[in-house]
Amino acid sequence: MTDTHHVRGTVWAVFGHRLAIEGADGRTLADLGPKGAEGVSLAVGDRVSVEGEHKPTEIKVTSITVGDGAARAIAWPKPHEHGDADPAAALATVKAEGYAIEGEPTRRPKHFEIMGSKDGSTHELHVTLDGTIRKVKPAKG
Repeated sequence: MTDTHHVRGTVWAVFGHRLAIEGADGRTLADLGPKGAEGVSLAVGDRVSVEGEHKPTEIKVTSITVGDGAARAIAWPKPHEHGDADPAAALATVKAEGYAIEGEPTRRPKHFEIMGSKDGSTHELHVTLDGTIRKVKPAKG
C-alpha cells in the first residue's frame, strides 16, 4: 500500500529533477524523476501542486500542476522492472570463463547468482541480466 501525499505551495529551490516546496505544512522535497522533469519548466517563486508517494525524505511525484494549469501525470518505472530475464546469456558467460556450472541460476532483481567451480574451487558468481560478470566470491562452505 502506498501513502499518497498532496502538497501545494511555492517553489523555493530547484535541484535538477527535484524541487523544494514551501507550503502550509512547511518545506517539502519533491522528486519528479529525470524523465518526469522533461518538459516541465520550474523556477523559484512558481506556485505548484504535487501529488505522489510519500517516502521518508521526499515525495515521488505522480502528478504536478504548475500555476493554474492542467495537471501533468508522471509515470515512474516499476522497481527492478526487467521482465522475464533469460539466464542463457549469464550461463554462457560463466561457461566461457571456464566455470563448470553447479545447479540452477538464482534470479535476483538486477542479476543472476550462479554457482560454478573452476580450478578446484567453488564460487558464487553474480552475473548482470545482460551477461556481464559483476562479482565472483568464494562459495560459503
